[in-house]
Formats: sequence, structure tokens, C-alpha cells
Amino acid sequence: MKSENTIDWKILRGSIIIFVLSITVSGSLAYGAFYFQRQMQLEFNRANAEFHTISNRYLAVDEEEKLIRSYLPRFVELYQSGVIGDEQRLNWIEILRSAGDEIRLPSLSYQIDSQQVFTPAFPLTMGNYRLYSSTMLLNMQLLHEGDLFRIIEALNENAKGSYSLSSCTITQSSTEISDSPNASNITARCELLWYTIRLADGRQIEV
Repeated sequence: MKSENTIDWKILRGSIIIFVLSITVSGSLAYGAFYFQRQMQLEFNRANAEFHTISNRYLAVDEEEKLIRSYLPRFVELYQSGVIGDEQRLNWIEILRSAGDEIRLPSLSYQIDSQQVFTPAFPLTMGNYRLYSSTMLLNMQLLHEGDLFRIIEALNENAKGSYSLSSCTITQSSTEISDSPNASNITARCELLWYTIRLADGRQIEV
């Protein structure tokens, strides 16, 4: 006589198989959902990082555009005036000759040394640019001191570029002062520093 508590596995086999399959499928679905969520999170993080990168680039370009709009007119003005770009030696010489002829100086000679990198005595941030200077030595025979001021005024008003008057020595040429228009009563020796801003890598600046 069989015990009433004996389990008939033949009857339960189908249910057990279905149960196991259900657990396997459920586990696969759960793992698939977790994997999909993880992939979506990674994709979101990547897209979000790319979005922030593009946004920062756009903001940087927008800021650069604002800076260009603000400073370009002044940059063009400095370029056209000879402060930025190639030095304007021919212009300096033409202005000096023209002023000397107009004033009728008895004698005017000049010498311009080669251009050198200029290091100011104070801190100066130049970025991609570099400051250069050229030394000009002027020797002039003058009727009176006012002729010197007229030469300096002509350079200030007409010469391209920017300069500083480093030194100027005035001595009397003769013991007697003559009022003749062509008289050489005074000798003036002056040193000027002409400044030019150029790209540090030597490339030409085009505006």
C-alpha cells in the first residue's frame, strides 16, 4: 500500500519546468532591463557632457565675438596709425625732410638703428604680440630753440607710429647769435625711440 504523502513527480514535472522557465525568463528580462537602463544612463551622460562641451564652446565663441566687436575698431586704428604692424621708417624720414624744408633748417641728419625687442621697466602682458623699438638719432642745426619744437610737433601730428624722446642736448654753435634765416645758432642732438607692436611668431599682421 502506497503512502498518501508520496509526491507524484510525473504530474508536477511540467509545472516545475514552467516555473523554472518563468524564473529564467524573468531573470533575463530583469537583467536586460538593468543593462538597458545602464546603457541609457551612459548614453545620457555622454550626450550631456557633449552638450556642455558644445555649450561652453558656443559661449566662448560668443564672448570672443563680443571682444572682437569691442576692440577691433581700436585695433584697426592702431594698425592704420603705424603702431601695430611693420614699422614706418620711410614715413618718419619723409616727415622729417618735409618739416626741415618747411622750417628751412640749415642742416638735418638722422640715423636709425636696427629694430630690437623692447623690454619696458614695468610689467607688460603682451600675449601673442611683442613690443619692438628702433632708435633714431637726430642731428640738427637750428636758428633758435623754437625750430626744435616745430620738428617735434611735425612728428607728433604727421608721423605714423609712436615714439618717445629719450634725450635731447642743445648747445650753442657760435659765440655770436645771427638773425639770418639760414643761420646755425644752435646744435641739437636728440635720441628718439620708435615703438612697434608685432606678432611674436614673426607673421605679418593683415587687417
